[in-house]
Amino acid sequence: MILLIAIMASAFKNSTSKNGEGNKPLIQKWEQVAYSNYHCLQDTSLNFEAFKQGLHGFYTLKSQGKLSNSDYLTIVDFSQHSSRERLYVIETKNFSVVYKSLCSHGRNTGGAEANEFSNKVGSLQSSYGFFIANETYTGKFDLAMRLDGLEYCNSKARERGIVVHGANYATKSFLDKNNNVLGRSYGCPALPMDEAPKIIHTIKEGSCFFIYSPDKSYPRKSTILRSYDFMREL
Repeated sequence: MILLIAIMASAFKNSTSKNGEGNKPLIQKWEQVAYSNYHCLQDTSLNFEAFKQGLHGFYTLKSQGKLSNSDYLTIVDFSQHSSRERLYVIETKNFSVVYKSLCSHGRNTGGAEANEFSNKVGSLQSSYGFFIANETYTGKFDLAMRLDGLEYCNSKARERGIVVHGANYATKSFLDKNNNVLGRSYGCPALPMDEAPKIIHTIKEGSCFFIYSPDKSYPRKSTILRSYDFMREL
């Protein structure tokens, strides 16, 4: 009986360690690392929680060898109004924002703000979570870049045709003509036509792409955010 209890206690300890709950020293150290790197950005328009989650996923995916391009981290902060420049491309060596851009959300995700998200084909909604920014192609959007979702909330991104592309409705002039509300996509994170190519060519071929939503259940459900193993390498 004593042996059985010891085995069960060990198993519980291992399981909590894997999801971060049993590793308080690492979690506390991580909070310090995240805040320090956030300070380096010198741009508090990016929600700190969005940055912390995005950086967490970046380090997790990098430690797992899933990033072919680890020079950049892209964060789309959908807690911000659509009139704001809410896509940030962050250079990960010195943690500086190298590009900042307007970014559209899906037609059925909301009007001026992003509120409803989906992973369903045909939903015309944005998906949140971690993606890999992969290959480029030319088509109806001219230059575009495919995204591969890594989680329960975005796993059908490629099937849905969710890509980064330029759009005339994702521009400052569109805002000026439409009561300061950006146009909406079919679920793609669409960028201004003149900014899309340089951003796409910077982050293509294997970088971390994170779409943030202030969904309180997401950090608990995300296997990427529940891992703190990368902290042992920092």
